[in-house]
Amino acid sequence: MAGATPTKWLAMAALLCAVGHAQEAPRVVASCDFEGPYSTGDQQIQAGCANNWQWGRKDMVLRADANAGRPGTAQMIQVRGIASGGMQFFFTDLKLTRERYYRISYWLKSDGLEGPARCYVRKIDYPWTVYVWGGYQTTSSTWQQYSFTGKCPEDVNEDVGVCWEGGSLGTIWLDDLKVEAADQPFPAPAATPVEVPASGNLLPRSSFEGRRDHLWSTMFFGWSRDGVWEGVEGDWEDPQAYRAPGGKVGQYCLAVPNARHAGQPGTLGLPFEVLPGKPYTVSFWIRSDPPGLPGSVSLQYYWSGRHQQGLKDGALYPKPTGEWQRLSFTTTPEPDPGAADPASPVKVAVQIAPSATQPGTLYVDGLTVEPGATAGEYRPAYPLELYADVGQESGNLLEWGRKVPLNLLVAAADTSPLRRARVEVIVRSFPAEVAWKRTLDLPVGEETRLDLDLRRRGLFRVEMRTVDATLAAPQEAVLAIVPPPRQTGAAGRFGAHIALRPALVRYARQLGFTWTRLHDCSLLTKWSATERAPGQFLWHDEVVDAVRAEGLNILGLPDHEPEWAKATVPDANPLNVAAFEAYCEALARHYAGKIDHWEVWNEPYMPGSYSGGPERFGEVLQAGCRGLKRGNPECRVLGWCADIGQPAWGSGIAEEARACLDIFSFHNYVNNLCGGGTLPFAAELPDHRKLWPAHVTECWNTEGTNGDVCGNGFYSHMPLATPDTNRRATAFASRVWLEHGRIGVAKHFLYQMHNVDTMSYYGGYQSLLIQYDRTPTPAAVAAAVTAYCMDGLEFRLCPDVAGVVQALFEGGGRTCWAVYDDGGTPGRRRLDLRKLPAGIQLLDVMGNDPRRENGRHWDVGMTPLFALASGVAAGDLATACQAAIGD
Repeated sequence: MAGATPTKWLAMAALLCAVGHAQEAPRVVASCDFEGPYSTGDQQIQAGCANNWQWGRKDMVLRADANAGRPGTAQMIQVRGIASGGMQFFFTDLKLTRERYYRISYWLKSDGLEGPARCYVRKIDYPWTVYVWGGYQTTSSTWQQYSFTGKCPEDVNEDVGVCWEGGSLGTIWLDDLKVEAADQPFPAPAATPVEVPASGNLLPRSSFEGRRDHLWSTMFFGWSRDGVWEGVEGDWEDPQAYRAPGGKVGQYCLAVPNARHAGQPGTLGLPFEVLPGKPYTVSFWIRSDPPGLPGSVSLQYYWSGRHQQGLKDGALYPKPTGEWQRLSFTTTPEPDPGAADPASPVKVAVQIAPSATQPGTLYVDGLTVEPGATAGEYRPAYPLELYADVGQESGNLLEWGRKVPLNLLVAAADTSPLRRARVEVIVRSFPAEVAWKRTLDLPVGEETRLDLDLRRRGLFRVEMRTVDATLAAPQEAVLAIVPPPRQTGAAGRFGAHIALRPALVRYARQLGFTWTRLHDCSLLTKWSATERAPGQFLWHDEVVDAVRAEGLNILGLPDHEPEWAKATVPDANPLNVAAFEAYCEALARHYAGKIDHWEVWNEPYMPGSYSGGPERFGEVLQAGCRGLKRGNPECRVLGWCADIGQPAWGSGIAEEARACLDIFSFHNYVNNLCGGGTLPFAAELPDHRKLWPAHVTECWNTEGTNGDVCGNGFYSHMPLATPDTNRRATAFASRVWLEHGRIGVAKHFLYQMHNVDTMSYYGGYQSLLIQYDRTPTPAAVAAAVTAYCMDGLEFRLCPDVAGVVQALFEGGGRTCWAVYDDGGTPGRRRLDLRKLPAGIQLLDVMGNDPRRENGRHWDVGMTPLFALASGVAAGDLATACQAAIGD
């Protein structure tokens, strides 16, 4: 391709070296101009490239495209259908050198792509090691050049490639890939300058005068004491930081308690930026109850190459007295080890943590982080602090029909002569509309209560700012108005991996969830935490009873063998099968009537879970089933957590072992929005069904999510919560349930609601449904509305309509029809709302009827629209709604 040949790149690199640069100039070590040759046949793939057909099941077309809008030829990659997995396309003619820096650049455009695309450098086969990280990019319908850089940690001479990855329907084109290497970091692209204050308190609020503040959130990790796991009870105690009276400055202070049971809490502030190589001093007032309670106050890196690692000399470990005392420490941040510019800011956060083994509370006030090597007198960044809350302990959730009980507070951070302040208050509804706005004259030090009738449902953000911007830092609070949860009980479809903490259990139940699966979220039924020695059991009835009383059903797992149960005999089963059978019997008997569904083992095909292979696992499966059924003949047993994309593994389990199951379970981590295209959702399920015993008629998806959309949120400071991410998150959080219902899967457990507290986990697999401070996300509201519309109903077939996906459900006198765009079909359809019969209720994923705002048409897009009716047959509702579909 003109202007893009490897020869020209190499010549330029040689010229740079010849002119006498002190350091080695970047040189091109690999390239691809996508000018061919291409393979022949149904799929045309550039030489030196490969498509990963093994990752899931998808319908793709690969072509050499000479009319892609750039000179010469480009590689076209069209994804027409995804059942599981996604697109992974590799350039494979590559070798890497340890400690070298690489820059990968390429040209890409897209058409009809429902989600972002990612490019990175990784090992092609297992264990899929990533050598140079690249992030997801929102693509464009016009050609754009993309690039990313990174340092390779090891020599790699084979099985490595540049990988383009995506989980969406649509088409991308690739052109002019270039891989450059250098012995020094590549210059960073021009970034928006970040102003780091050179003086003053870097914390916008430091006097802790409000009940809730999104600046602070608390995590908790359970521990063992004297060999006994106390994390289950510690989790249920759920020690959370709170506002306490008797502050040293202002009226209140921050209280950080520990649990009575062993475990480590940590209250973490939002990250902020500091300059490497410059000293910073952290100072604070502190006391404890009881006096002498050990604890720590520290400054930790937030990502910046060392996530959650403490700064050098960046912590104090005091044993405070019962009286206030002022303490301080000084630390100097180091550059991000991977930064191209060592002077670029790094992110840090303050953490406050009491003792992990001694119960008590730390009290902190007047917290200051300031540039410089000495601690000054406490001075807040602003004289006033703003706060907003709705008085809800569990996630700021309100039910439809309620007014919003908005509490506003303007407080003095220390002492202030101000008695009143003019404050602009905006309530913004998702995604961006202003639902309410006023400028109020508020008293300082007195709470003001407003009961707002917003006349809308869904997700809301309260924004506060003083008219005089020098008086206070802006404040935000997020809340949601959601439907009342259906009382579907054990028949409900909606499950997750909910950490067993009262606030999280109530939050999930308010969203309409009725199940939690005890894997990763709790060790309550795990063998290693329950039977620490043969015949010595630790039961958790109080927690189980409390979870059930809140309305959640429990799917238990008895796996994860203790050390004493691991077998050491060569060529034998890696665990003591007889001991496992006895444990399952005791477990099922003890919790009979409380936990009546058991999944024998989590993902026995994964390294680190079980190492014996499918044949040996059959022995474990049979033993577990026998023990569970002897302990509770009425219980139902699930297995074997099959990987949806790998049906063959289960065929290695003996037929008599598979015959012991009551319910088939599988796992499906999806990389798309679910639904649409040329392939049905989870198209491999019929292959798995061939392995079920004849008596099994029910299947559950007990684990899965879409990690690409878990960074959704409605705070303005959330770095991953872009409008595009939020839109796709609401689509996924609704469609994933509709698609499971369409294929006859009785329940789905999102891999969500565990390890969610604090920004430490933000954007991970666990944060789709809840933000770091336990407030709702856009996806949470979409899931709640979907549960209200379809849970408790059975799927019904209806005639297809080109260009859209439909889901029809019926039961108990209710019917539900949902529609969303088929991303595999060009163009968009439209629903004429005026043609719908009277009596049909319409809801979008926020719970609003588009007709209330004079909406006459609904453009069918990626997020579903629901039509609900009572006393109307499913077929009649579908016919009426289909008649309203047009172009």
